[in-house]
Order: sequence, then structure tokens, then C-alpha cells
Amino acid sequence: MTHTPLCKVYGHVYPCGDALQRALEQAVSGVMGQEEDDPVLVREGDMARISFEGIYFPVEDVVQALREGLTPAMQGKLDYLDLENWRLTRYRLEAGEMRQSTAPLNNVLAFSGH
Repeated sequence: MTHTPLCKVYGHVYPCGDALQRALEQAVSGVMGQEEDDPVLVREGDMARISFEGIYFPVEDVVQALREGLTPAMQGKLDYLDLENWRLTRYRLEAGEMRQSTAPLNNVLAFSGH
């Protein structure tokens, strides 16, 4: 059964060690509404990639896992597109910090720096 996605999530983080990988795997275990053939979390060397389109994504759990595993060397971002409320929330990881910003999807090009 195909569902209309209510949210889309795309992101990457590096370096990603084994402990962060396990924490992210647990955090994304509750996703709903994505084809089972498409993995939500993929690790390529020391980079973890997240890709999801579906009904429900546990963004709070993923953000918590990233915060708990954050190191000064870690870089990356996580974009959460809430299609129901037409908003983009971006979490940036850089220099040991996580910053969050939100904008309407209508303003996404200006918001993303393009």
C-alpha cells in the first residue's frame, strides 16, 4: 500500500563511529510509511546518511542521538521537511555544536543559502 508522504528527511553526519551508528539505528526504528526496500540509515565508511519519505519519522529521537554523540570533529546536517505544515527544519552540526533553524518551504531556496 502506497501512502502520500507527510514528511521527508535527508541528512548526513561524519565521522560516524559504531556507537553513534547504533544510536541512530535505534532512533530510526520507529519510522512509518516508507517502502521496506529503502533503508533509512546507510553507513558509508565514516559517514552516515539518512533518507526517508513517509508518514512518520522520529526526528526528536534522531536529534537526541546526534546531540548525545556529538563530537568537536563531527559535521553534517539533517533536513526535516514537514509537508503537512509546509516547513523545513534544518539541524546543522559543526564544531561540536548543533544549530536548528526553521523556515516555510516557500522560502526554502533563500533559507538554504542557494
